[in-house]
Parts: sequence; structure tokens; C-alpha cells
Amino acid sequence: MAILKVMKLGAEVLRRPAVEIEPKDLKRGRFRGLFEDLRETMVEYSGTGLAAPQVAAPVRAFLYMVEPTGKRSTALGIPPTILVNPSFEVLDPKEVEDWEGCLSVPFLAARVPRSRGVRVRALSETGKPVDFVAEDFHARVVLHENDHLDGVVYLDRVKDRASIRYTIDF
Repeated sequence: MAILKVMKLGAEVLRRPAVEIEPKDLKRGRFRGLFEDLRETMVEYSGTGLAAPQVAAPVRAFLYMVEPTGKRSTALGIPPTILVNPSFEVLDPKEVEDWEGCLSVPFLAARVPRSRGVRVRALSETGKPVDFVAEDFHARVVLHENDHLDGVVYLDRVKDRASIRYTIDF
């Protein structure tokens, strides 16, 4: 297993649509190494999500997690989860703007509009179908990561360019 180099904005792989993974390859464990490397890399860089194209693997898979928010929150955390060949159905068409950042666009954040609720259908890392509803921050994270599978980065979705900010002081 390895910590992989995260591709930065400008890398061609970040702007190309990724290819689907064959379910039989998941069942045979052919992507197990990549998925373990995604886990190690995401932890190393303190990410909330990491898509395969961000580590130069142009396939339709991403890893994400959602930390429980605040001591009094009722939102449940989502442990590190791999989704393969995901598709989405918008359940709540109202878009909400909130802050996003990205390991491939270091030191920047911006307000990005996203659907508040989506139904997610995908395969697990072992090829089993998964189907769930993601809302609020959970929806934001899976939609952000899925954008990477389509060659889109969050800056492409920013409506108010004045919201783009540095996250560090130079």
C-alpha cells in the first residue's frame, strides 16, 4: 500500500471523464490495491473524499467519509466508504451554497451550489449494489467527489467568483 501523489489543477486526468469499472473486476479484487491506496492517501492529506482520477487512476470510483457534526448534532457519521460507478437522482432540486475545498486545488475554498438531497446508486468495493439517500453535507461530499469522475472541479460550479478565498496566510 502507498500514499499516492494527488494530482493538482492543470493535470489532464482531472479534466477527462473516467471510465466505468467492470463489476467482475471488483468481485475478483482487481482494484483492492487502489482502494487501499486511496484510504492511506486520504488519511495522509486529511481529506473528506478522494476520487480515483485525483491520484491519476481514471476510473469511476471514489472514497469519502462524513464526520459527525458537533456534539449535539443528530447527523450520523459515515465511515470511509468506496463508491464505484455511482449515479445520482436529485431528490431536492433546491440548491444550497456552502464552502468547499479540494485536495487537487490546494489552499483555496469557495461557495458552491449543490442539491440538498440525492439518491445514490453505486457498487461497493466488492461489487455489491448500494442504494441510499444522502442529504445536506453528505450529499455535498458525494456530489463533489462524483464531479471528479466527470472531469469537473468545484471551481467550475462557483457562481459567485468573489467567494473564492485562500485557506492559508502566505
